[in-house]
Amino acid sequence: MRYRLLAALLILGPAVPALAQTDAAEQIRSSDPETRYAGAEALALQRGPASVAALTKLLAADGDANVRQSAATGLGKLGDRSAEPVLIAALKDASAPVRFAAVRSLGALRSRHAVPALSALLTDKDPSMRRTVAEELGMIGDPAAKGPLTAALNDSDEGTRLEAASALARLGDAGGQDAAKTGLTSKDPLSRQRAAYALARGGDASALSALDSAYASEKDPAARKALAEARAQLRKRLGAKKTP
Repeated sequence: MRYRLLAALLILGPAVPALAQTDAAEQIRSSDPETRYAGAEALALQRGPASVAALTKLLAADGDANVRQSAATGLGKLGDRSAEPVLIAALKDASAPVRFAAVRSLGALRSRHAVPALSALLTDKDPSMRRTVAEELGMIGDPAAKGPLTAALNDSDEGTRLEAASALARLGDAGGQDAAKTGLTSKDPLSRQRAAYALARGGDASALSALDSAYASEKDPAARKALAEARAQLRKRLGAKKTP
């Protein structure tokens, strides 16, 4: 019996991916948004130009925001840079979740072509969007973002200032150090964590002193852990610089 079952699996096995792809292709043609959403989710798990093309079409033209959001997220997962133009266009989508998904996917793709459009969103009215954009610009790592990120150090939102400082540190720019040091004294534990990681990436000896002082007085467990990690990382990095 076991051998018959194994034989059946060996026969059916190669057909399973093809069947799944066929089902997804049928699902995204459905008039039911939930079915199209399920199809988009399935396509995000299937590599290949056919999946990219299908998700691109959904993101550009589907009438349901949930489907477009799923398509935008899926394109980031597939990692195909041919999706950059449609994701950049989606930064102006009427739905905020779609815009957020497009920002995240462009960051995942390390899309340098998207830097101008993403930088423009650093003045978005939603502080959550500004924070997210600053974070993804740091992940993309294009020096062209330094100017907009430096301007974001004066943002009215503390989280945006600290994400901009962290992004600049990733870009090798120490311009956000003062903002990060100030963030260590924030009333918000999450902001203190953001500040710690920003200094770990781009701080100098004075930043290490600030981290040591903040760690000594920190009461929040998560922030204390972040400070401990940041101190260790910065010590290691500064020590490596001193090594011939």
